[in-house]
Amino acid sequence: MARVDDLRQLHGEAMRLAREKIAESLASKDMDLVQAARSLDDLNEAFNIISERLAEWYGIHNPEKRLRPVELIEHILEESSERRLPEMVAAINDDDLNAIQGVAQTARTLFWQKRALEDYIDKTMLELAPNLSTVMGPTLGARLISQAGSLEKLARMPAGSIQVMGAGEALFKHLRLGTPSPKHGLIYKHPLISGAPKKARGKIARMLAGKTAIAARVDYYSGERVDFGDLKAKASMIKSRSRGGKKP
Repeated sequence: MARVDDLRQLHGEAMRLAREKIAESLASKDMDLVQAARSLDDLNEAFNIISERLAEWYGIHNPEKRLRPVELIEHILEESSERRLPEMVAAINDDDLNAIQGVAQTARTLFWQKRALEDYIDKTMLELAPNLSTVMGPTLGARLISQAGSLEKLARMPAGSIQVMGAGEALFKHLRLGTPSPKHGLIYKHPLISGAPKKARGKIARMLAGKTAIAARVDYYSGERVDFGDLKAKASMIKSRSRGGKKP
């Protein structure tokens, strides 16, 4: 009997050590992912600011040129001060062009750094939180982990808290001024919500928040893969009901 008790104690200790090792490994990955998600937000902001500045600056010389940011950057980098296009209201001399192209080169570097960081986040999320990645997408899932502070903290959150995570300003106004309570935070960026009619967004957000809570817990506590069904079909059903339609 004593031997059985010893084996049970040994097994329990082994399991405890294994859990500690897994937790340490996840914590390290968590911090990398949190910093990557925050860096991606910084890069997005910087890229958007510089792209807008380029459009305004280049527009002095060529106001008719309306291109998407990446296309405009490439167009500027290929520009020549010796070429005077018919639509140009002011020719670009060498000094002007060099200055504009220097900023365009910085914007191009930011764009490719953004892409590289997105690839890193995708890969890390598939290793760290595959279920959360399935439900929310790698980038949005990483932002939720970043906002929570870690996968462990996210896994301990109720679905209601996850739903309004990132809506701090709206929540503050609700508590202070009595404005309508926020229905969506970061989750609002999910394509199933952002592309839905207004009347359906709250219900879709609740559905996704519930799935997100489950996904985060499974990812943190077991690492098993879960089948969440066809989320797009569930969102379509909610949209149909919000329009007064019949259940498909």
